[in-house]
Amino acid sequence: MTLNFKTVVFTLIICSIIISCKTKKHQRVDDIAILISKELDTLISKPEINGASLGVYYKGKTYEFHKGKLDKGMNTYPTKNTIYEIASLTKTFSGILLAQAITEGRVSLDDDIRNYLKGNFPNLEYQGHPITFRNLVTHRSGLPIIFPNKPEIFTSSNKEKLPFLITDLQKDFTKKDFFNELHMVKIDTVPGTKFGYSNPGANLLGYCLENIYKMSFEELLTKKILTPLKMNNTKITLTEEEKKLLAQGYNGKNQKMPFEPEMPMKAAGGILSTTGDMIKYMRFHLNQNDEVIKISHKKLLGLWEDFDNGLFWQIFINKNKPDIIFQNGGAFGTSSWLTLIPNKQIGVFIITNKKDDKTHNHLKNTLDKIIDKLK
Repeated sequence: MTLNFKTVVFTLIICSIIISCKTKKHQRVDDIAILISKELDTLISKPEINGASLGVYYKGKTYEFHKGKLDKGMNTYPTKNTIYEIASLTKTFSGILLAQAITEGRVSLDDDIRNYLKGNFPNLEYQGHPITFRNLVTHRSGLPIIFPNKPEIFTSSNKEKLPFLITDLQKDFTKKDFFNELHMVKIDTVPGTKFGYSNPGANLLGYCLENIYKMSFEELLTKKILTPLKMNNTKITLTEEEKKLLAQGYNGKNQKMPFEPEMPMKAAGGILSTTGDMIKYMRFHLNQNDEVIKISHKKLLGLWEDFDNGLFWQIFINKNKPDIIFQNGGAFGTSSWLTLIPNKQIGVFIITNKKDDKTHNHLKNTLDKIIDKLK
């Protein structure tokens, strides 16, 4: 069979175009990996950072890096199996559980939370205005920063001692203790009008969810989020073998820090996870067609032109650019940051087992540089 010369030439041109497109596509993937790796190298070169793990979800592709050391001067390295305390990023999981309860018609954002508590709490209102779920997830409930309510421990002179003071304060703290503290709270302004960061507020949401679903917070977390997303390495309670993979946290002076205290409710900051699982979590949050995600990222306050709050999320608003949804977490010796840009299908998670005044800024700067290059 004799092929027409024009046909041969046309076929060769088409093949050349296909090969060129594939090469450019693979080159783009390699370029992304290289830029992520370089930024992480820059991060761990800083004296405040020993090592770090980073995960990126970008337009259907995932990237995972682990660099540096977990323990300065020792040969222990972060890997895909390293388990970290994600601290207040836990609150976004609690927000997802609330969003699911809303989509199921079990609650509404502006319900009086006392409708979902056992017992009588006339103190959880101000001049007839009750605390609502909207108030809890935006830290505008009027509840204190910590239970037991001892604000005096948060003084500058106690800064280095604070992790140990909190650990001692919350030792043997029970569910009964939590609700005794809750009964003693005095709300001094209309809920929703004043910001005041509150871990008890997030934990109170956890107790409400337990009463709504008639199961423990950990069971609910597993059933509604972890199992469907196949986040098999994300837990609240670790086995003895898993504890060997948990990254020890350090302060800025490389002193070992205590892990977060054993509390009866962990909705405010008790989740432990790996980088790979957090990539799965980001992918879930980038699904803009999911009704649960729509509620989770809903702008709840409408007080500013350039900023708002979702369900335990912070949202940067720019009318000419896509919204940036983010949250950070800080345990006594661990720092993390997670940023989402749903319209660009970008998610970046970064974590290190160090905590001092500069750590979060370093993480955010690294993350921002990566996102700027991806956009």
